Amino acid sequence: AKPRAYRYPRKLRVDFEIAQRNRAIHGNELLRKATAIRNQFQINDNEQLPAGIVRDDVVYVEFISANNLPFKFDSINQESADPKFQILSIKEEQVDEGQAKRFRIVVMMKPGGISSFIRKVNIYLNENVFRNGIDTARPKNEPLINNIEDIQLASLQSFWSDGPEFAFPDIDEVIWWEVWFRRTQNDFDRLNNVSQNLAGIGAQIGLTTLEFPEHSVKLVQASARQLSSSLFLLDNLAELRKPQEINDFITGANVTYATQNEWMEDLAGRTDIDLNENSVIICLLDSGVNNRHPLLTRLIPDERTYTYKAAWGRNDTCDHGGHGTPMAGLAAYGDLVDVLSSQDRIRILHGIESFKIFHPPDRNLPESYGAITEYAVSTPVIDFPHNPRVYCLAVTDKDLAFKGRPSSWSAALDKIAFGNVFDPQVQQLIVVSGGNVDYMMGGTVDDYYNKNHLESIHDPAQAYNALTIGAYTRMDRIDQALWAGVTGLATNGGMSPSNTTSVIWENQWPIKPDLVFEGGNLGVLGDQLRDDIHSLKPLSTDKEFQRFLFYPFGDTSGAAAVASKMAAELKTRYPDLWPETIRGLMVHSADWTNTMLNGITIASASTNQKRVLLRSYGYGVPNLDKAVYSANNVLTMISERTIQPYIMEGSTAKYNEFHLYNLPWPSDVLLEELAEQDVKLVVTLSYFIEPNPGERRYANNFHYHS
Repeated sequence: AKPRAYRYPRKLRVDFEIAQRNRAIHGNELLRKATAIRNQFQINDNEQLPAGIVRDDVVYVEFISANNLPFKFDSINQESADPKFQILSIKEEQVDEGQAKRFRIVVMMKPGGISSFIRKVNIYLNENVFRNGIDTARPKNEPLINNIEDIQLASLQSFWSDGPEFAFPDIDEVIWWEVWFRRTQNDFDRLNNVSQNLAGIGAQIGLTTLEFPEHSVKLVQASARQLSSSLFLLDNLAELRKPQEINDFITGANVTYATQNEWMEDLAGRTDIDLNENSVIICLLDSGVNNRHPLLTRLIPDERTYTYKAAWGRNDTCDHGGHGTPMAGLAAYGDLVDVLSSQDRIRILHGIESFKIFHPPDRNLPESYGAITEYAVSTPVIDFPHNPRVYCLAVTDKDLAFKGRPSSWSAALDKIAFGNVFDPQVQQLIVVSGGNVDYMMGGTVDDYYNKNHLESIHDPAQAYNALTIGAYTRMDRIDQALWAGVTGLATNGGMSPSNTTSVIWENQWPIKPDLVFEGGNLGVLGDQLRDDIHSLKPLSTDKEFQRFLFYPFGDTSGAAAVASKMAAELKTRYPDLWPETIRGLMVHSADWTNTMLNGITIASASTNQKRVLLRSYGYGVPNLDKAVYSANNVLTMISERTIQPYIMEGSTAKYNEFHLYNLPWPSDVLLEELAEQDVKLVVTLSYFIEPNPGERRYANNFHYHS
């Protein structure tokens, strides 16, 4: 890096950005394609269908937006009981495996719907916008039409709504699909038509139907080619997903302990645990761990268990399935549903350590937790100094509303992470849960989302240097045979009901949470909330393993445990990286789900929309493969440097320098072969502040930073 003098940049204002187009060429091209789609209705009317196959008078149209530009969704959607056109799905995608992004919008259109769009294009071609009686020479509908790159008949892949972690199946591969249908009038007759069409192509249909307020879901076994020949004939197709494995097979009411034990022994038999004196260790600062659980005993030997008070013992003393014990299961294996339902061998290269700092019958005073945490962090290091560590803390206090301001506890975390400058210590990575919103203590269905925005991240998760973890969820599948009429409160890819936020904090305080991981969901039956739907929680190890081997466990605690697993895996693969770098890689690999974005792009979002997005979900959901590899045509450059951004001139603090990097691009390839490609540069800056907890004037964050 080359140091350069820094000057503060001027502010830029960016309004709704519109692609520059040749009006006649672009408008007429879209008109031609829309007219061809309208003609498809006449083709449909003349087509002879096989016996038993039925059709609705509908086509599915895919709109593709211009690269890196917003899209006028409200101009292409119609909400009514019997819409002529309606958006079914919005997907943001990378273009040509590069960094440019665009939207693919699938719209269900009836004849009147496509005609309405054709009218919009004709108006664009022939009418101008007038302001105060003056012709602006700008076409009407320009923001909508100019930012449409293409329109085409949708393919089956257009309906694939699972994230990039699930690739669309091969066209002739026969698999199980979740087929999501919009709830409409005469649902019984429509689902009969669906079943009739699917039977006509030889598909196998699941016996049950999962009902949601706006959708019905059926399992169908067929190939993509088979589905393409039948589902496009109906007007209520909404989404296709990969069936989600739920934990009913291991936690159902009729599953015996003996059956659970068979699953557990199978997993233990194909798990390789490779630990040595230099292995990365996840140190759980929690309620203790019952390390005799068969899945944990090889990972947590007795000498790796500690307690703050000898009278507490070292075992997990929280109620029900415990707290520290299921934390350990998730930190070691992740969601046990994934590994139990697989037949692959599993290799674990990081160990677990437990320091008991919380004992429900003998609760600590809140102000003592900073000192307790410092003691808990330092003690195992004295006994086992050669192990790099990731510390995981899921004990939080919601009673003291700091709303981003430092506390003695959060300042202790900042000091531990930074290292003590007077008595030099190694910097540490601390993963802390954001704390939970408890809907079962007075919350209602209608409170969802607003309640999450109003409940602040708990102490000490406001710590600047900690990696604070919130919760989102993909868990929305519920077996109606077990839980008739129950639906999920949160939408797939949206905010877990347990997630706390920093939306009510003043802007000067840090953005928290930093990341979100799977935290599970709540069930809804009528206007009642249910927290006993075990399939809506990740699965982990139970402290009462002599009676129950597995325990549904999630919320921000479970999310923090899985985050610490990812951090330990990165530290194992890259042992020389700084703790700030491990934290930075996790954030750098993250992105928001389509549900979180809710139809906005960062380029077009207002300042408040960006603020709420960041303070609700942090930087999104991380991806281990992206953090580990430069994958999908993405180059990742890591620089570990120190910088002096400010300088004192007399008694005045002034900007000092910035670092200018010459990126290691293959210049000849870029100029000759990829010159017209759009490139997106993502920069993640991860650094630890030096806290100044002796200064009590916390009205401003600069009083806390050294």
